[in-house]
Amino acid sequence: MKQYFTLLPAVALLSACGQADGELSPGNWKSTMTMTKFDIPGAPIAMAQNAKAMLGKGQSIDSCITPEMAKAGVKEMSSSMQQGDCKMEGFKQGSGKMSGTMKCTNSAMGATSMKMDGSYTAEKVNMTLSGEIADAKLPGGKADIEMTMNSERTGDCKK
Repeated sequence: MKQYFTLLPAVALLSACGQADGELSPGNWKSTMTMTKFDIPGAPIAMAQNAKAMLGKGQSIDSCITPEMAKAGVKEMSSSMQQGDCKMEGFKQGSGKMSGTMKCTNSAMGATSMKMDGSYTAEKVNMTLSGEIADAKLPGGKADIEMTMNSERTGDCKK
């Protein structure tokens, strides 16, 4: 689960619709990631139960978004969430909606492709990330995952 949590600071930067479509509001942001799906086809009962035990338990982190980071906005900051040899493909944003697919050849998350869909304002972002983890240690060699990321500005950065 810790490997998924490494995305939080970067994904916390994903919000939008400030001065220009896609800009953030600078300040302190709280991001909470929650695993909503972790299916391992063909898993032994104990492994399946351990996977289900992770569902619904959110992990949170606070991040300070500087004015420069805020101005860079959603599109630029989305590249920060890439772990390993990854690139964002088909990124779209506008009218409070964003989407894209992160393709990875050596991802810290284990997933080779993560689909991202979300909504945003200058002060808040809600998104869903979903994909498949390929790992020879898993029964059937794969697992399907889905997580939500909810980030919102909570005030000024603490000095």
